[in-house]
Amino acid sequence: MGITLSRPGIYVPKNVLDNEFFESIIDTTDEWITKRSGIKERRISLEMGITEMGAIAAKRCLEREVITDQEINEVLFATNLHDDNKEFPSHASYVANQVNNPNATAYDVSAGCSGLVYAIRQAYNNMVAEPDLKRALVVGGERLTDMTDYSDRTNCFLFGDGAGAYLLERFDGEEGIINNVAGGRSDTGSVDFPYGELALENKIGLKLISDGAGSYNKKFSKQNYLVMNGKKVFEFAVPIMEHGVRKVLEGTDYDLEDVDAIIPHGANIRIINPAKNRLKRDGFNGEIYTNLEKYGNTSTASVPIAADEAFSKGIIGRGSLVINVAFGAGFTWGANLYRAR
Repeated sequence: MGITLSRPGIYVPKNVLDNEFFESIIDTTDEWITKRSGIKERRISLEMGITEMGAIAAKRCLEREVITDQEINEVLFATNLHDDNKEFPSHASYVANQVNNPNATAYDVSAGCSGLVYAIRQAYNNMVAEPDLKRALVVGGERLTDMTDYSDRTNCFLFGDGAGAYLLERFDGEEGIINNVAGGRSDTGSVDFPYGELALENKIGLKLISDGAGSYNKKFSKQNYLVMNGKKVFEFAVPIMEHGVRKVLEGTDYDLEDVDAIIPHGANIRIINPAKNRLKRDGFNGEIYTNLEKYGNTSTASVPIAADEAFSKGIIGRGSLVINVAFGAGFTWGANLYRAR
């Protein structure tokens, strides 16, 4: 008996913020943003909230899967819980209803950008512990642009919106999910970042709001905005992404050279490339795939958004050995090792 992880279903908004937009509002250039992050574009959801985006991604995931009775036992929704300050009831309960499983156990997971990887681990552990659980739906959805201060040139160009969903399902004779790992290091902040090196701060910032006609207006508003000590986050993230890949292989029958694809959290290309170089040096011959240049940092949604594209391009196919790896606020990190189906 194995517990498999499906190809993800995703949703990305249609509205695009390219680097030229940022040249018009802050002191920056396309060249600087690209060199600094690897990002060329990111998507913004002007009207649709986290729950709605997550529900669309979940439906797309289930439409692709052949399920005879459509019963989902659990729904986990990983997010940073910023949707018009709505933190309860859970986003997961809304999605469960939207996929016609109103009686499913439903709850949210908060672990920064590692949230979806954590949620896959949690759903897997629940299914191992409870044999009656046949299927679990795991969703990651973010509207980071709603808490981005577009006057903060240190980070406003990084973030985008989107959602992704995976189905975990029992299958006889399938290898499926092989291992999951998670860990962290408490982010206690510093003098300049008292709430954490990557956290929310209540302040006046420049916000993009819908104009009701498919575009946006700029408005200064007081609310919680993302603040980040880039140096400290970078110091944590660069080694931890590689660490997560190596850790999830420990105790399994596989080594780096067996892995076909690694899907990293799309935060910054300067975080991904050093890990890629070291892993290649030590025997990894597969592909580390990211599409952050088109979507920016979509937090919990970045892994499924990249994985879906990797499936479309044939980088991941049936039988591929894949690792999802992520790090996030908190500080958190995690990885999933699985055989694609």
